[in-house]
Amino acid sequence: MQRTYHFAMAERSTLSPHELVQLTASARVRDFADGQFVQHQGDPGDAFWAVVDGHVTIGRFAKDGGFTHFGVMGRGDMFGELAFFTGVPRQVDALASGSARLVAVDRPLLRQLMAADVGWAELLLRSLSRQLASTLDIIDSERRLSTPDRLLAMLRAMAADSAGGDRITATQQQLADLLGVSRVTLGAALRILAGAGQVERGYGHIRLLRLDGDGFI
Repeated sequence: MQRTYHFAMAERSTLSPHELVQLTASARVRDFADGQFVQHQGDPGDAFWAVVDGHVTIGRFAKDGGFTHFGVMGRGDMFGELAFFTGVPRQVDALASGSARLVAVDRPLLRQLMAADVGWAELLLRSLSRQLASTLDIIDSERRLSTPDRLLAMLRAMAADSAGGDRITATQQQLADLLGVSRVTLGAALRILAGAGQVERGYGHIRLLRLDGDGFI
């Protein structure tokens, strides 16, 4: 799966190919194996991360070992800016989903990038602003929308962010984790959407039958 689907209801900022070239030319690219931690909740926020290749799962491990999925970051995505700019400890765990390559952007590197191109300052402000807007969207949808409508909104965001058009490659468990519901609840919501002619379910994928509209009703 691509990018941070759970937070995709608001437009997001990602690094352009040119910015990725600037970044990798100025800093060491770090390789992470599948399942390797990139950061732990509670770590100091002395840098933020940019994904050069691969995917990184973002979430929180509970004391009992359970994991709450917040999203999946893909090429060009950044994360960790809030801890970096506010000085608070890391709020989430992050681990590679498959092999991944990342750059840690610390203050000396950020100053170097901004001195060469002031557009980096605008990019980061836009990224932080959109994170706030996305968070407000999530709070609103949790309180106002039904589970099928929340699922439909997420599927549409995934389709818009994918080269596959109307076809989303994801398991029901992955979708349930990203939506923050049980697999049983997710399955019931999918059945409602399928019955309303909004989606078609296949093995390991879902196809959107309608890409517009406000709700499934």
